[in-house]
Amino acid sequence: MKKLNLKLILVLLGTMLVNMAIGQKMGRYHKNLLYEADIYFTQGDYYYAAELYTQVSKVAPEDPEILGKIGICYFHLPPYKSESKRFLELAVDKDYTEAKFFLAKDRIAEYKFYDALNLLSDYESDSERLKSASEIEHLKKSAERAIHMVQTPLSVTIRNLGETVNSKYHDYAPIWDSAHNTMYFTSRRKLNALSEKDISEQFDENIFVLDLASASKKVEAAPSPLNTERNDAAVASSPNGEELIIYRSSKDGYSGDLYITSLDHYQWSNPEKLTQTINSKHQEASACFDGANDQILYFSSDREGGFGGKDIYVVRKLQNGKWGKPQNLGEEINTPYNEDAPFVDVNGDLYFASQGHQTMGGYDIFVSRNLPNGRSKAQNIGYPINTPGDDIFFTINEDGTKAYFSSERIGGFGLQDIYEIDFDETSTIILKGQLATEQSLPPNALITLLNEDSGIVEGLFQTRGEKGEFVLALNTNKKYTMLIEAAGYNPVEKPLFFGAELDGLKEVEELVTLSRNK
Repeated sequence: MKKLNLKLILVLLGTMLVNMAIGQKMGRYHKNLLYEADIYFTQGDYYYAAELYTQVSKVAPEDPEILGKIGICYFHLPPYKSESKRFLELAVDKDYTEAKFFLAKDRIAEYKFYDALNLLSDYESDSERLKSASEIEHLKKSAERAIHMVQTPLSVTIRNLGETVNSKYHDYAPIWDSAHNTMYFTSRRKLNALSEKDISEQFDENIFVLDLASASKKVEAAPSPLNTERNDAAVASSPNGEELIIYRSSKDGYSGDLYITSLDHYQWSNPEKLTQTINSKHQEASACFDGANDQILYFSSDREGGFGGKDIYVVRKLQNGKWGKPQNLGEEINTPYNEDAPFVDVNGDLYFASQGHQTMGGYDIFVSRNLPNGRSKAQNIGYPINTPGDDIFFTINEDGTKAYFSSERIGGFGLQDIYEIDFDETSTIILKGQLATEQSLPPNALITLLNEDSGIVEGLFQTRGEKGEFVLALNTNKKYTMLIEAAGYNPVEKPLFFGAELDGLKEVEELVTLSRNK
């Protein structure tokens, strides 16, 4: 705690020195606003910081630090994240150091990995930077790994569950009750006429239900007592579907605990708070039962004594019916970053999301196999399940043919959407493309794959240097439009369709010729 306070003081002192120069351009009122904004910013209260910086920018509209900090604030606020790039780009153009790091993150999310690496190289050489060498290296490795992963896509079919399930808000944490073919999930959409938005411009968390056998895919709000006037989130279903773990916030609206409820004649019981060996004064917001044993529970927590941020723990029920002492799963699973959203299948394989390990950006989904002598090393399950955005809350059926997860990726309906995965290799084709020109190839062409029927972006790729090679994963019986864009060249749109007669074909090649702008 002392180290944290010292860091906070040093950052504030440094900010104050910089702002002495800014303050010369404004009156006392705006100086006070700037000072207050810096305190909120340093504490991570980005909503209020952004409001105050925006007011200050009216008298200092060209100031690079204020522009950069507005961009950084928006980057951390999901409803405003799309606005962050404009401010970050302005700040980078004016050489504000910290904006480079966050713009690099944004470039990774756009699949512009080489642009991100250039920004990080510039940022790393700046003596005034605030991020540590290990943080920079971790982000660089993510970009480099992403370059490799998008060139070796998995043979899977990924489908957005559509706008009857997903909204323009956050929709996440699909809980698959396979016993009743039902999905519970959490959404920040409007629940009823009494729903109000919070400071992040989102409604409270509530639990919704989807009958997976329904052709209409119509969702309904979960019945009482699952939803209340507080934040309520679906967390886990027992193997037989008779118990449900939920997360419910406290009266203060910030802290919260895990609860368990049982199904009795189609009616859920009043949720009961899990024991204090599981719930603590820290955050425990995700959990799962062992896929074959409801006497074993896995959960994430940022409690003291872990390896970094959130860690994953396991706890077993004792013969007296009480939960025992939780055990940290160790450094094979947990890292200095966050590990969250555990799911254990019937084979004992552990799926979880991590910002550490070998990610390609944000949270990636990893699996640690259950072996006779322990667990295997965590492995990234691959692209395009994982993307440069947050991919989390993975759940899979018993025979491993279908899965659901939530993801914040390009082409969704809102901030985070729920997706379905079919592990069917026969309907997936890997397109290996090559650009051609009369002269030298453009260094960084961007290839976008669009679903022709829905207009949703289903793939992105940025070429490098003069090779002009790209890779895209497509499905048979689906119409696509491939858009190729490069500075100084005319854009090319090309329709793509591969019929069912090509099921089982692994790869196709495509040559695309670019012409110079006149």
